[in-house]
Amino acid sequence: MAHDETGDLRFFTVLVNAGNLTATARSLGTSPTAVSRRLARLEERLGCTLVIRNTRHFRLSETGKLLHKRALQIVSDIDRLEEDIAESVNIPQGSLSIGAPVEIGRRQIAPFIEQFSRTHEKIKVSLTLAAEGLHDSTDYLDITLRLGMPDTPGAVVTRLASTTRVLCASPAYIERHSMPRHPRELVRHDCLCLRRHKTMTLLNKWIIGDDTETDIITVEPRLSTTSAEIIHDWVLSGQGIAYKLLCDVQKDLKIGKLIRIFPHLRGEPIDLYAVMPSRQHSRASVKAFIKDLKKYIKENGFFEGT
Repeated sequence: MAHDETGDLRFFTVLVNAGNLTATARSLGTSPTAVSRRLARLEERLGCTLVIRNTRHFRLSETGKLLHKRALQIVSDIDRLEEDIAESVNIPQGSLSIGAPVEIGRRQIAPFIEQFSRTHEKIKVSLTLAAEGLHDSTDYLDITLRLGMPDTPGAVVTRLASTTRVLCASPAYIERHSMPRHPRELVRHDCLCLRRHKTMTLLNKWIIGDDTETDIITVEPRLSTTSAEIIHDWVLSGQGIAYKLLCDVQKDLKIGKLIRIFPHLRGEPIDLYAVMPSRQHSRASVKAFIKDLKKYIKENGFFEGT
């Protein structure tokens, strides 16, 4: 039969503090008979008499005095240990593994992690990047940042922010080819398209529109790649028109390296999510990372924060 040694020690300290069986029963919310039986089981397990008792009072035997002295120390140590564990759970510390799509990871998440690590010196952060943010389940990541709603069974998912795709080109390309006047004219331009990693599926259906009208334009790219960063490099060097995440090109648009095409229209909306194994989402370090990332996104404006 299994024994609750810690529970027995707590019971015995309560018993000694109460001074009699009736007071002990009131303290524990049980009956004097139940208290007497538990004491008898404890004495039987230890093979000795702990309490010399009569109908009204009791006194500790020498063995009982020894047990009480040691029990007070053990129970105190256990309580202190539990307090320390509870405190450590609430203090962000330890290791944190983060996964992110390549371009967002390099351009937005890596700078955030630099700032985060300065604020939380007890947390060691590692960042791994994957095409399209599609990390393998064997990567054992604490937080996976990805674009688009994930379908990971049993995971805890938090929506962090939103962005949208925009059409853009370099000033040099616009000077050579002129600015398209309508989305349907895109088919006559040099377009730069992404392909799905591994399958090489061409992502050449570009959604663009407003509240009243939306066009889905199918383009035939002059250049295509599985790398969002290469698309970024190509559009900057004037190779064609790209359908990029606004968060990726916002700085280039602001300083004039790129020109937004159809600025009055919106492309496909995309949400950024944090995906966590259910066992991880309550960790203090994970909570701190998510909280600080939301604040960083809002302050820097490369996404629309939640």
